[in-house]
Amino acid sequence: MKRTSQNSVGLLSVACLLAAQLTASAHAQQKQADPDAQLLTYFYKDPRPERLVGFAERYQLRSNADKWSAYPPLVGFFAAVCTRYPIEFEGLVSLDLKPKMATAIAAAVRLCNNEAIATKLLPALQRNGADKDLIAAFAAVPAKLDDVRITTPTHLDILWGASFASGDARYVATIVDYLEQTTNRSESTALDVAQTVLAMAGGPKEILGQLREKYGADGARQIIYSASALWALQSNAKQHEFVNQYVMRYVADHPGTPATKALSVFLAKGRKT
Repeated sequence: MKRTSQNSVGLLSVACLLAAQLTASAHAQQKQADPDAQLLTYFYKDPRPERLVGFAERYQLRSNADKWSAYPPLVGFFAAVCTRYPIEFEGLVSLDLKPKMATAIAAAVRLCNNEAIATKLLPALQRNGADKDLIAAFAAVPAKLDDVRITTPTHLDILWGASFASGDARYVATIVDYLEQTTNRSESTALDVAQTVLAMAGGPKEILGQLREKYGADGARQIIYSASALWALQSNAKQHEFVNQYVMRYVADHPGTPATKALSVFLAKGRKT
């Protein structure tokens, strides 16, 4: 007689609730869309470097530009652009930037790992000043974009920025690998990740108070970071076919694992809405 585990049922229930939460969130985001947000998110569909002239200058004037959290996606984005278009990249970067944007572009240049570009641009960027919060956030970022691995949400944002600039699924693969490391510990852990996503999306918050006691401080952070990864994978798979194709291929290649169960249920629910 076929039996369904309690955790699998719980995961399905969480996903049903999450689908409604994320659909409402997606509709709100669509209403708030603007040309520069679209450029950042879908540049890979029309990857002409000249489209980015003036983008950094406009971005630093946005309403959220005073928050350091607005900049990590730009680091990955511009690092990927620099890597793919090194000749054109210099012309895309104003040398008269505010400290936060100058710090972010400098981090992108370092991740690009092109010595000629770094030698030319970094001294000029540094003359604009630096933001201490962003410097701290980027302190653990490696020397090359391809070497970025997730240990903080900043790394997750960098990888998504790089994926939107390039349409390259290898950055998505790094995010899925991180999710796999957490959820594949057990179905119980995968369920906690799923419930944390639901809490982030406006659902029941009880799980957030239980994580530290259950996993300790470091383990709780990893659950929360993994939930952020799962939420973003679900959302971006709906918006970007290259993300959806990679995740669907992963699910097909890893049948029966907790990571696959979380991804497949969440994506199936998201695709129906």
